[in-house]
Amino acid sequence: MRQLAEVSHQRGMTRTGWIVALVRSRLGSPVQHSPNEHDALRAIVRELNRIGGNINQIARAANTSVLQGRAVEPDLSVIQEAKLVIERELAQLRSALHGNADYWDGQR
Repeated sequence: MRQLAEVSHQRGMTRTGWIVALVRSRLGSPVQHSPNEHDALRAIVRELNRIGGNINQIARAANTSVLQGRAVEPDLSVIQEAKLVIERELAQLRSALHGNADYWDGQR
């Protein structure tokens, strides 16, 4: 019971909620997320959508320049900065899913 209380507390769930999540997992239901995980995932999705929008704008500008016969000279520092942002967001996503999706996969 103590171990169950510790694990459920780490997940931000009640013992009953954690037990229900485990049973649902065994029955093939979708992964269960704690409220904190939901909030983290929503924030990550918003940031990844922003990044996707920025990438689309970059591609549109590059295509327009090429069609107009202008050379495209990318600013590599901006690209490197975008790469770091994406890597950070992916790390946060992995962190939000750690102990959840990883846990479920290891249990089947």
